[in-house]
Amino acid sequence: MSTSQKALNDFLAQHCEVKPIATGESGRKERYYILSTEDCLLYMAETHVQEMRNIIDQSEEKVAAAKRSGDYSDVIMSYNWDAPNAGMNNIRIPVKLIDGLDEKRAMMLLRNLEGIQKDIDEGHLRREGLQTLFGDTANIKTSSNLDGERIYVITGKQSAADRRRYAERYAEVVATNVLFSLPKALNARLQKAMPKEARGRFFVEGRDITTPKIRYGAEAQPELILTDEGAALYTGQTKKNAKLAETVSKLFQQAMLDPFGLSLKHYMGKHAIIKFSSSKE
Repeated sequence: MSTSQKALNDFLAQHCEVKPIATGESGRKERYYILSTEDCLLYMAETHVQEMRNIIDQSEEKVAAAKRSGDYSDVIMSYNWDAPNAGMNNIRIPVKLIDGLDEKRAMMLLRNLEGIQKDIDEGHLRREGLQTLFGDTANIKTSSNLDGERIYVITGKQSAADRRRYAERYAEVVATNVLFSLPKALNARLQKAMPKEARGRFFVEGRDITTPKIRYGAEAQPELILTDEGAALYTGQTKKNAKLAETVSKLFQQAMLDPFGLSLKHYMGKHAIIKFSSSKE
């Protein structure tokens, strides 16, 4: 076995799961390396996958023939279970194909796989960093926008200590989106906390949950979106400054647990909404 082949096999053994999958009309099982691409940078991953296909001379005609026969034992495939939304869940590479590579092709394939894994590791670290800041108040999922850029979808989840009824939580989130803008209120508070050189960049965005697809009876929670650059900014800055991390974490968690209160304070400021008369009057 060549040095390149050994290095490629070591990489695949470390980062992939090997699964036997029935293939072709005979139903014979072939072994495949399954590389999970969660947290990847989609447009980069797609570029690397196309380069790997070029390396093994995988044409569109070859893929079409594999789809007709159901035999994918000599082609590299990528899968997206969330289609038509952008994304990539895993890459499937036949073990037989890897075993048949020469040294040059093995090295080229390894370099592309390492590029994909580097992006996956980077995205994973940023997602974990955001999760630390939000604590147990939100679920954070890596996704992709239409340009293939990595984004983080942050969805609030009910706290174990939250004793409010469903109707109260639903009304609070809907009221926040109708009357106020949670992202605008959160960004205003974050900008005051962040160092001067980091202000005015990579704002938190939001999604309108009042659209017809979200109806009463469905669980409604605050939902925010943060770009990959925004995640890098907040996780990087808070890692260097414990006091800043505490402040940002408090704001993030308040946005999930009390979105209406955070928005109300921003929009209304210190002005009283209702003025009470004095006891003498």
